[in-house]
Amino acid sequence: MKLKISVGLFFTFLLAGISSAWATHIRAGEIIAERISVQTLTYRITVVGYTDTRSSVDFGPGLVNFGDGREVQLNTESDIFLVEPLGNQIEKNTFVITHTFQGPGEYTIRFQEFNRNDLTLNMDNSVDTPFYVETKITIDPFIGINNSPVLTIPPVDNGAVNVRFIHNPGAYDPDGDSLAYELDIPKQAFQRPVNNYRDPNVSEFSFNQESGAPGALFSIDEIFGDLVWDAPGTAGQFNVAFKIKEYRKLEGEWVQIGYVVRDMQIIIENSNNKRPELILPDDICVEAGTLIEEIIQGSDPDGDPIKIEVFGEPLQIDNNKATYSPISEFQPQPGIVNFSWQTVCNHVRAREYEVRVRITDQPRSGPALVDIKTWRIKVIGPPPVWDELTQMQGRTVELNWDPYVCANSAKEMQIWRRINSDPYVPDSCETGIRPGYELVGITDMETFSFTDLNGGEGLAPGNTYCYRLVAAYPEPRLGESVVSEEICITIDVDVPILTNVSVEATDAIEGEIFVKWTPPYDIDKTQFPGPYTYELLRSEGFTGTQNRVSLGITSDTLFTDTGLNTENLVYNYKVVLLDQGTKIDTSSSASSVRLEPTIINEAIELNWTFTVPWNNQIGEYKHEVYRNRTDAEVADADTFVKIAEVDVTQNGFSYLDDGSFNGVPLVKEIEYCYYVITKGAYNVEGLIYPLENKSQIICAKPDDNRLPCPPVLTFEGPECAAYVADQPCNSSSFEHELSWVPDFSGNCDDELSGFKLYFTSEGEEGEFTLVGEYSSLQLQATLTNLPTYRGCYYITAVDRSGNESEPSNVVCVDNCPSYNLPNAFTPNGDGINDTFSAFDNPFSECPRFVTGVELFIVNRWGVEVFRYNSLESNENDVFIRWNGRDKNGNELPVGTYFYSGKVFFDVLDPSQQERELKGTIQILR
Repeated sequence: MKLKISVGLFFTFLLAGISSAWATHIRAGEIIAERISVQTLTYRITVVGYTDTRSSVDFGPGLVNFGDGREVQLNTESDIFLVEPLGNQIEKNTFVITHTFQGPGEYTIRFQEFNRNDLTLNMDNSVDTPFYVETKITIDPFIGINNSPVLTIPPVDNGAVNVRFIHNPGAYDPDGDSLAYELDIPKQAFQRPVNNYRDPNVSEFSFNQESGAPGALFSIDEIFGDLVWDAPGTAGQFNVAFKIKEYRKLEGEWVQIGYVVRDMQIIIENSNNKRPELILPDDICVEAGTLIEEIIQGSDPDGDPIKIEVFGEPLQIDNNKATYSPISEFQPQPGIVNFSWQTVCNHVRAREYEVRVRITDQPRSGPALVDIKTWRIKVIGPPPVWDELTQMQGRTVELNWDPYVCANSAKEMQIWRRINSDPYVPDSCETGIRPGYELVGITDMETFSFTDLNGGEGLAPGNTYCYRLVAAYPEPRLGESVVSEEICITIDVDVPILTNVSVEATDAIEGEIFVKWTPPYDIDKTQFPGPYTYELLRSEGFTGTQNRVSLGITSDTLFTDTGLNTENLVYNYKVVLLDQGTKIDTSSSASSVRLEPTIINEAIELNWTFTVPWNNQIGEYKHEVYRNRTDAEVADADTFVKIAEVDVTQNGFSYLDDGSFNGVPLVKEIEYCYYVITKGAYNVEGLIYPLENKSQIICAKPDDNRLPCPPVLTFEGPECAAYVADQPCNSSSFEHELSWVPDFSGNCDDELSGFKLYFTSEGEEGEFTLVGEYSSLQLQATLTNLPTYRGCYYITAVDRSGNESEPSNVVCVDNCPSYNLPNAFTPNGDGINDTFSAFDNPFSECPRFVTGVELFIVNRWGVEVFRYNSLESNENDVFIRWNGRDKNGNELPVGTYFYSGKVFFDVLDPSQQERELKGTIQILR
């Protein structure tokens, strides 16, 4: 039976019994938490302690606190318990305890036991110092199963004076989460460091090999976990601690979901021994299914026997473990071990596997020395394999592929498409798709086909579409396959295809667009003999049918559309094919080109956009940019000249005009006008290429680099107490009203385009984030649905070039906390005033901005009858809701009782974050 005792009683028991017999056993340790199943919140908690065999004291009884208000004492009789001798006066003690958590949350699992072993140099009085480690886990159904990192290399290592020391925990995460490392300080209790801890690199203990002076490097590699002390200068025993943090990618961001703290011991001795040396294979990348067979070599400069050990996840995983031989045997140097790993599909993941190799020598006298190196293995998914593709009715394409060889491990098949071929061969270990492809579909791994409908529009006739497949693997391991080979198809031209939608006149009323299309070259003339006519349809926007109109029926294949607002609107067109007046089919739509300027200091950036069925991104066809002014003269305002040819395959549909094309800088006071000509092509013979189309003409002025002046910000209300007085107790929605006035004094830019409002809930020193953008005409704002009232704001002004002013004055407001308790209640079961609870009516008496409550109630003789801490309950219920019964559930008599405690508030002001509770409460019946 597991024994549960209070922390206070436990400490009293231990302190009363401390003696030299108790005092010298714990060297190092850690806690590992493993989720047992997906159906329950039951965890297997493994407490590992490394002890000094010179002590007669067994490991335990220590106290394990599960972070949920429950704790248990280690019991060697009832828990799984294992003792393994490791040599060098070290034993590994393993306890396994099963614990079920009541619900989701973050839990810090703690272990504490008396005592550390004696004579640790970098802390005071280690023999009387408790040993403490902790592990944090996150239980959250939205992030999936979370197991803590597993450490495979024992945390007690030897080293020699003036010789570089290295340790690695051999950590891996069974869920495939990413790990990071940071140094910590050994603890004796929760958040309480050991007394007078000193890092080993202080001059008291260290020696710098390079300079020969005291002081040395002591650090941990935050990515790979190598703990290095270069080099010890003092013989003796040292304890250090470090944290192994696990991160998972959630919604595109890396989030820390747990950690393990390892407290380890380093034993340094005087010796002339030289450290042995390792030779590892090169890091490798293999497709799942590959058998890896490599040789690891080692030698010793002194000619001593050596032992090579291999650690890491490949040797720990449940399916198809890696092996090596000989195992943990000393052999004459030079020595070798043979490593073998048959990889399988379940081994695929985004991160590399890290194999830690440790070599240990066996000197004739003095301490054994070690070296540790890391060998990395990447396992990637094999490429999917195509079967065939077929053009279907409606200019759709059906794609088929073979069943994927790793279908049981992968999550989804991604279908990627581009216009025209890019027959690249992926580099070694390259997974996923290269830029230039569009994701057009995703299927599960039981599906082996996909029909590309192109969003219901059908694919554009005359274009060649090329497809590739990528298999993606599930979270948290992630990972992708090698991309498939390319497979292509050219869509038949059995309908008209648009070739031109070119803006010929820019005007808000009298704009003109030239539209041109081809006949249906590949149509079945036996079925549709003609003659053909065409109905031209026009809509507003890049795509869609907004304000669609018919421009009439014609037998021609070109049309000039007039009376348009080409200055402000984009238009798209479709051609309906008619055979002897009967509708046969409709072309793909094509839009006009829209050019937009962005004003930058002494420059203008141009960006153009369109949606067309032909390919406008072909390296041999450069898009052209035209401008009406080549110098500061006004006379050439109506004459446009070509200022640039843009390789859109390299630079995208963008060009920065900073005057560099002719060496004449742009002038702020002059308005410059532009248009672009796009150039593209179909994969159809017989057309004249490139297909050229003009944008509308746009005009803009550049700007200089003057910043606007900061505005003046004012908080207009509402006042906190008055606002919450009308809100229910559980209300968590607040609002703020703000106003501001721009400042045009001084040498500031007076041409504003808007304002940006920033907010933090953490006070003036907090990190401000953008919460609103407003036009230059808007000088006030109301922010609603705020989760708390407290916070700070500043605002900036933005000029038309995008230059942002310095922050304005900071305006802060704080929560108005409230917590009130009654002085009597009637626990008689009538449903009215049955519990001692904080007021919830009227609203002005509600608990407001309360983060927690601690309460202690005694009777008139000072005997405890009730204790409550909302921070230890899963719901953090700050109302208390005491039912008038004692700790054993017995009904208490009527009378007066006394309470004391604390209430904690969520406020910026530190002096207001805590308030004492003290008073009396009467039980009436």
